[in-house]
Amino acid sequence: MVLAVLCVASLALFTIYVREGDSGPLHTVQLGAAEVLRPVRGLLDLAASPLVTASERVGRAVSGDDQEQFDEKALEYEEGAAETARLRQENERLRKLLSGEQTSFKYSPLGQVVSPVGGQLTKRVVINIGTKDGVAPEQPVVVGNNTLIGRTTSRVTPNTAEVLLVDDQTFAAGVQILPGDGSTTDSHGEGLLRTSWEGYLGVDYVDLNAKAEQGDFVVTSGRAGERELLFPPGLLVGTVESVSSRDIDQYKKIIVTPAAKADDLQEVRVIVGW
Repeated sequence: MVLAVLCVASLALFTIYVREGDSGPLHTVQLGAAEVLRPVRGLLDLAASPLVTASERVGRAVSGDDQEQFDEKALEYEEGAAETARLRQENERLRKLLSGEQTSFKYSPLGQVVSPVGGQLTKRVVINIGTKDGVAPEQPVVVGNNTLIGRTTSRVTPNTAEVLLVDDQTFAAGVQILPGDGSTTDSHGEGLLRTSWEGYLGVDYVDLNAKAEQGDFVVTSGRAGERELLFPPGLLVGTVESVSSRDIDQYKKIIVTPAAKADDLQEVRVIVGW
């Protein structure tokens, strides 16, 4: 009964409060009560303020600790992801390097490029394998699927070897040009691979009647007539970038794009026998 009476009274008061204007009796009572209780509310707020401040500080401290832990975890995950990506990339590179082996070749262990040597006109690198690994002077150095990137020089020690790169101006190799579409194995010309004084890697002494064209492959020829050359046959050097000739020329002018760039060298192998 008391609850019912209170509910009816509350509903009646609410109806009157809504319908009366701002100057009605209930509004006046409300304003008066608020004015009377204002000091009490201020005291209560003042008493509670240290608790509120302490609570906020604790919250910030806890939040700061959580944020620091989150940042540390995020950094660990980023470092782990970067290391995983690096290992995956290195594994892929080594897999390609090892999958290109030919049974007719004898290879050295993997060699790491230690440092470049020489000046502007000399392009050489030092690798960390030497005579202890079967490396000797004048041996071809390859990457990937038997892509020729240079040869060892006379500077070979038990643990290191100097490599003369294909785009060095003193490097030379007998090569032949094969069709880029793989439709036939007929040669599109033969010549001498070397870098010009202008810095272009090209093939010299290619006959004007040769069928060499853009996109053809340039590989080592291995032989010149009856004479065996320095490199085994079939090592990829690059692709033909352009072919040109004039009526007064004795040979075609052929520019080659190397299949491997010296700036990207990390691991190499030396062909120590074939």
